[in-house]
Amino acid sequence: FGCSVAISGDTIVVGASGEDSNATGVNGNQQNNNAEDAGAAYVFTRDGQGNWSQQAYLKASNADAYDYFGVSVAILGDTIVVGASGEDSNGDNGNQQNNSAHEAGAAYVFTRDGQGNWSQQAYLKASNPDVEDYFGCSVAISGDTIVVGAYQEDSNTEEAGAAYVFTRDGQGNW
Repeated sequence: FGCSVAISGDTIVVGASGEDSNATGVNGNQQNNNAEDAGAAYVFTRDGQGNWSQQAYLKASNADAYDYFGVSVAILGDTIVVGASGEDSNGDNGNQQNNSAHEAGAAYVFTRDGQGNWSQQAYLKASNPDVEDYFGCSVAISGDTIVVGAYQEDSNTEEAGAAYVFTRDGQGNW
């Protein structure tokens, strides 16, 4: 808990890449330990008196052991980005369950509605996912732009690394 942290206004997101629950989505079962190092992110908000409380417990929509969800986090207003550098999907046509690209990595985007409820808005993959790219090892957000790092991506030179830029359109698509 605390391997990554980010703050925006009165909201903090804390990554816990070693968290072991196999829950998926938002506010699932935090009590089981059936997916070692699947990872999680926790959202805390501050009230008008300066008191902090947990608002949400975030998990990947395809949580799996050794995904390290929460290794990186970023927040801007009502949008959170969470990196999972160990996620194994090859990203083929958005298929989150195909685990044929060991540690290719992924990033997940969550948004908060006007009632304070969080939901997953997007599942981001590199345009060229490959084994051990570690896409999601770093994430950043500014406005409607997200940058995701993949420090071992090797399309030109072995393990040279890459950064991928995603933009959100008016309908919330990345």
